[in-house]
Amino acid sequence: MKCPKGFRGKYFSLAAILALNATVTIANETQSAVDIEAKMTPKEFASSEEETPPLELIPVVVVSKKIKVAEIGAPFASEVYTKKEIEKSHSKDIYEFLNSQTSVFTIPSSGNSFSQKIDLRGFGIEDGYESVVVTLNGRRLNNIDLQPQLLSNIPLDTIKQIEIIKGSGSVEYGDGANAGVINIITQDPTGVALKTYGGSNGVLFGSASAGVSDKYFSISAYMEDYSKKGQKQIATDGQKDESDSTHKSFSATLNPTEEWKLNLGKSFTKQDTFYPNALTMNEYKTDPNTIPAPIWGSLYGHQKYDIELLTYGSSYKLSDTLSVDFQGSHEDKVSDYVDVSKYNYDNDTHNAKILYSEGALKAVLGVQHFEGIRKKGAVNTTTKENMGYFAKADITQGNSTFSLGGRTESVDYSYHQGATHLEKDKQLEAFDIGYNYKLNAVSSLFINYNQSFQAPDIDRFFDAMTGTFNGFIDPMEVKTINAGYSYLGSTNKFKLSAFYASINDEIYYDNTIAPWGANSNLDKTRKIGFEIYDKYMILHNLYTSLNYAYVDTKIVSEGDGTLDGKEIPGVSHHNVKLSLGYNPTHQTTLVLVQNFKSKAYAMSDFLGVYGKMENYNTTDLSATYTYKNYEFFAKVSNIFDKKNALFVNGWSGLGVYPTNYEREFMLGMSAKF
Repeated sequence: MKCPKGFRGKYFSLAAILALNATVTIANETQSAVDIEAKMTPKEFASSEEETPPLELIPVVVVSKKIKVAEIGAPFASEVYTKKEIEKSHSKDIYEFLNSQTSVFTIPSSGNSFSQKIDLRGFGIEDGYESVVVTLNGRRLNNIDLQPQLLSNIPLDTIKQIEIIKGSGSVEYGDGANAGVINIITQDPTGVALKTYGGSNGVLFGSASAGVSDKYFSISAYMEDYSKKGQKQIATDGQKDESDSTHKSFSATLNPTEEWKLNLGKSFTKQDTFYPNALTMNEYKTDPNTIPAPIWGSLYGHQKYDIELLTYGSSYKLSDTLSVDFQGSHEDKVSDYVDVSKYNYDNDTHNAKILYSEGALKAVLGVQHFEGIRKKGAVNTTTKENMGYFAKADITQGNSTFSLGGRTESVDYSYHQGATHLEKDKQLEAFDIGYNYKLNAVSSLFINYNQSFQAPDIDRFFDAMTGTFNGFIDPMEVKTINAGYSYLGSTNKFKLSAFYASINDEIYYDNTIAPWGANSNLDKTRKIGFEIYDKYMILHNLYTSLNYAYVDTKIVSEGDGTLDGKEIPGVSHHNVKLSLGYNPTHQTTLVLVQNFKSKAYAMSDFLGVYGKMENYNTTDLSATYTYKNYEFFAKVSNIFDKKNALFVNGWSGLGVYPTNYEREFMLGMSAKF
């Protein structure tokens, strides 16, 4: 394995030291894991935010994988980030948090910062977001077309927990859970909270929330406004890459009895953003602020989003061992590429499950329905409808936990344009089997085998340039083996996992097919890698954390063999997030974060025509001072002014979209009452 200069010594020596520390500490932590869980009160098992030790270096609960399981006993690879960790990062949005703190990599899609691509476990920055299911309080955020999951309308201040389930989750979440699942769990605000900050390039942000709660009900409201005047001029008409976003939400819960709960929520989001065309490599190296040339007559991209969301649900506890839950949503969304095209979306979700828990057995039966309708004006209507049925059970015997589950899902497509009416349906299956063995109260081993699938989104059936129908392509099927070790001590949280994924019919865009390329399948590919996570308390007021992921991809076989042995473009071998936190006083916190992603081929450059592109490299520093109910914070991003970009092998050659390419500042405050 070829490593970047200085990489092996700098990062692997640190990983070795932290791993050794974890191993040595185990000898002092020998209390039975079964005894610990037996003593867990319902409050502790619910992962309460109260009385939480610094840095969250304790076992927490992965709450959203349908069957609740303590993190130390999970038979799958995971990362869990609590509200306190999110707040301490002082990220401006969820994309920045994922990109700087977790093993997930995000980057603006074609320069659009509100809509970002997601890569996890080597499925690639071009299409990897389609192999990750993202949920918000259990509601699926994946779109029916090539639009990435929209996370920019999720207020970071409302997030209680983020869970990243890696290489598993296909039974509970179905279509697209190949690399894994990102669960985002929010909480209704209580009391009154205010927050504001300003920063480089005319960034202004303000938010306010209020909520009241009682034994029988709770009501809350939240609103925020974000604006950015622009980082650079993106066209000769003087337009800058400015953006605006507003979000308002209301939620209420009602508890008529101790067993019965009703919930209702409504939110409104409006976004308006201008983003530039791609630069040439020479323009990027000379000056990332260069005004890009028009592409096909368009000076720049201009997108408006208008989203209205209704959520509703009910849960009922039938007995001490049996409960039922139903959650639904309806989303009206308009995506308007000004002067180019306009799409109207109607998305409906319905999720129902029955939960059983008694003694050593926990089980769930569930039904999930999703229907997405996209209308392109009066031109055409395309629909994708998923109906999934799943069952899963966890059995605990002594220090061992066995997990087994299966899913069957039907996917129906329909397309209407004039007299043309096309339909297609698929029946797909997934299953998951896992085992966890607790060595003691704070450490465990796990192994997991997962079979998953991805049904093509509706854009895959159409010519990218003309929009004409070009046929239904095959769904992707993935088999993944995961194995790992976890240690969750009082001063050290350490995780090591390894994986191997074998993929049939990986979906990709082949730009070598004349004249404009076409969507197709790679016959057989594979991905292999490992991940290290370590957060270690050096002193009571000093800690360090490392999140490192290595992945190697290969096209095993494809067509005439031209691509055999090639790497999947847009996938870096090394992804490193290194943090150092220090509390010089009880009220002050300093956090330094280094983010490094090694070289990779440009998106769609399967033949490696342009060679590997440059590293992604940033260093951020934040400072926080707390006084009573007030918090003051400052942050410097990309301290050393490193240039970073998204590289794309397009129709007209190599295109470069600069991102996070200069030093930026942020200063703000918050108050809670």
